Amino acid sequence: MIHKLFFLFFSIGIFANGVYGQESYAYKSKLQTQAPLIAVNIPITKLLKGTEIDYLFRYDDFSFYWKPISISYFFHKHWGLDFNYQLRVSERIKNGSDNLMADAQSKYSNNCYVKSVTGANDWNSTSFLNTGPVYLGFIYRFETNKIYVYPKFSIGMIGIDTDFGCVYLKEKNSNNEYTVSYSSGKNEFDTHFYFTLAPSVSFGYKIFRRFYFNAEIILSYFKPNIVFEKEFKNLYTNKSTVEYFDYKKDIFTLSFGTGIIYVIRFNK
Repeated sequence: MIHKLFFLFFSIGIFANGVYGQESYAYKSKLQTQAPLIAVNIPITKLLKGTEIDYLFRYDDFSFYWKPISISYFFHKHWGLDFNYQLRVSERIKNGSDNLMADAQSKYSNNCYVKSVTGANDWNSTSFLNTGPVYLGFIYRFETNKIYVYPKFSIGMIGIDTDFGCVYLKEKNSNNEYTVSYSSGKNEFDTHFYFTLAPSVSFGYKIFRRFYFNAEIILSYFKPNIVFEKEFKNLYTNKSTVEYFDYKKDIFTLSFGTGIIYVIRFNK
């Protein structure tokens, strides 16, 4: 799917290059920057499963992102390298501890008092902003005086932050106490890094000299390998049961972005 989309985007650029011939202002720069761009990530396949463990991820399948800056260096009239990164915004990643407490109350409150919850994004519970993937890739350039089309193929790195969680329970009419703990590794907080592939195309129309209306379409892919351990432990008998929840699947996301961007060009 990815390579087919890349060739589609590349063909758009080749076709446009044969249709339009106004180049008096085009191809005048080797280095250019663009900012900003607001976009939305729409999942084709989802990582999160709808369980309480989702609250331990600083990741959301559906999110908005802001691209603070994109830098392109053209070593050829048409070909160059492109660097960009995303800052992602999602309400779901806020207040994980409160959400985990609410889930524990619904599961255990009939038989136990839910004493407290630790972890679950307490370290930054008010933040809804996290860093998305960082990309570096090849870009093909078609430009005229008024329009541009840039097919791209990028390879990047995405980091997914996971938290620990622990729920403390006190059995009603009994002295028994329990813990329900969640962990995805040796550390309380872990960042899991994965390579991501992203064919894309951006295109725009010149409004003023440096201001353009810009649109962007990205298909991204990565495959996480995260396993959570859930341990239910009786603190009186010291006996425990363990369950494992794996997050290993192919993740495809389709992104759409648009906005008015400011383009800075550094001429030859």
